[in-house]
Amino acid sequence: MTATTNTRAGTETLSNRRRSAAPRRWFFPGCVILVYLALGMIAYWPVRPWSSTQIFGSGGDSVLAMWFLAWIPHSLAHVLNPWFSNSIFVPQGVNLSQNTEGPLLGLLTVPFAPKLGPVARANLLMELAMPISAASAFLVLRKWRVWGPAAAVGGLLYGFSSFALGQGLGHLVLIFLPLPPLIAMTVVAIVRGESSQRRLGIQLGLLVTAQFFCEMELTTTVVIITAGAFIFVLIRRPSLAREVVRRSWRPFCIGAVITMALLAYPVWFLVEGPQHYTGTAQPAVNPYYNDLLSFLSPGPLQQVSFGLRLSALQASAKVSEYGSYIGAPLLLIGILFAALSRRSARMQIAVTAFIGSAILSMGRHLVINGHRTPVPLPFAVLARLPLLNNILPTRLSFIVEGCFAAIIAFGLDDIYRSRSALTSRLAGRAQVLRTHGLALGVVAVVIVSQFPQWPFPHQNASALPKELTAVIPGGNPVALTYPFASPLFASPMIWQSTDNFRFRLLGGYSEHPDQSGKPIGWAIPFSPSGLDLFLDGQEGYNPYLPPIPLTQTLIALTKQTLARYDVKVLIVDRSMKGSGPVMSLFHAVAGPPTAMGGRYVIWASKDGPL
Repeated sequence: MTATTNTRAGTETLSNRRRSAAPRRWFFPGCVILVYLALGMIAYWPVRPWSSTQIFGSGGDSVLAMWFLAWIPHSLAHVLNPWFSNSIFVPQGVNLSQNTEGPLLGLLTVPFAPKLGPVARANLLMELAMPISAASAFLVLRKWRVWGPAAAVGGLLYGFSSFALGQGLGHLVLIFLPLPPLIAMTVVAIVRGESSQRRLGIQLGLLVTAQFFCEMELTTTVVIITAGAFIFVLIRRPSLAREVVRRSWRPFCIGAVITMALLAYPVWFLVEGPQHYTGTAQPAVNPYYNDLLSFLSPGPLQQVSFGLRLSALQASAKVSEYGSYIGAPLLLIGILFAALSRRSARMQIAVTAFIGSAILSMGRHLVINGHRTPVPLPFAVLARLPLLNNILPTRLSFIVEGCFAAIIAFGLDDIYRSRSALTSRLAGRAQVLRTHGLALGVVAVVIVSQFPQWPFPHQNASALPKELTAVIPGGNPVALTYPFASPLFASPMIWQSTDNFRFRLLGGYSEHPDQSGKPIGWAIPFSPSGLDLFLDGQEGYNPYLPPIPLTQTLIALTKQTLARYDVKVLIVDRSMKGSGPVMSLFHAVAGPPTAMGGRYVIWASKDGPL
């Protein structure tokens, strides 16, 4: 009886210890993730996730990201094709599969649609993108049993890398990166022969498909670097190559079959669907590659320069694409950690992937401080392959930064674990203090060297007043706006999405085919031409196109254009430069406005073209 009682008491004590240990076990990860979330909020201050009047970024890319997110819930609610839309670029429409649509990201916002408008949903996802990416890397490193502080530093370097800082100016699909660490975790499990081969294969296929639906360009680079790392594993240990292939081929095949089955229609739509363009979205010779010195030279978004900010690099780089900066102090730490852990298999793989992706990110030829050398680089081979020729070399920087984050995390972890060799308890405690101090030192170097120019810029995201949208007729009419919807003036796409896509736009911003089938981000010229030139001239962005005077000929051309495109709605933003002459033209064509509210004026017709 006593023995039974003692057994029960022991079991209860063990159970109580486990229950009390659970909160402690999650305390540190919870604090780390809260820090990541706080950084994400600080980055976009004063824009808040629930804001519907302001939106992240300062250009058309931010509006385009918001529009893509809004289109997915709308298309699902109205049983429309999520990869095609005729809401912009009337009458042709646009093939969204060839653009950075990110349908999975739009799907993630569906639960918030009843409470938050499209602008607020975009702000929410943008502010969560970097923290979620950092948290994913942190949790994967912890899954690999990396020391907690080391994993926290690795997650910070991955989620808030220089690449993320640059793309955070407006490219949501390029900073939402929680899936690549999960793909890496799954591949490692496959190579090690962990868990069920079938489950891992299904998991891999679903993760790759999900990443494709977030951003297909980054998916391609992940597959390329993963394949290279797998080949390195086989070469590194030839004696184990047969065993690795034996336990890997089945889950890889399962993953490939699932990916191909799920992506068959989207890929067909990409290459053969309606309104698909031919050729590359960017010219073969473009500035989107890394300079050899860009890994050392602080970019425009870093506060501290260390005297290494190079003018040639600043002149040749686009701010949002300057994402390869690591910095001399942090790079030296990484080199030291790699040297100390040179016998570690995981460190060897991370270093190899880091070097390989860094070389690919430099494009076709080696460039040093803005000067192109004749030295060819491996990316020249990728640039000749179909579909792969759309990859921008600089976009591989997220893998460069991710591999470097792994190098730092693995190095700190190896130093921390070396304390187990010490037999003295006092020496062990001293070693623990030293490793914690080293981790804090690395964090300090990260903060000083990477400290960004935060907060990011933001812009107004005004919706049309309800008294104006109330006069828009039903039937999804065609609308002509001023400013004309374009990459430079994308605000009409805000008006459209916040009004639940109740009207279509003659213009827009997205890649679509021109008359020759080549990609263009601007609207195709009107037929007959004249009205479009008048609107462009009033906007004043083109110095070679002076304002066109208001004449009877222009009025007649405008009537023909409105009739040809069946335009039933005209909207003018009176705060826009050149709006006075535009209103005079619309008044001459369609008579007095139907409604006015705030800075907006609207003409609407229920019976036929204006």
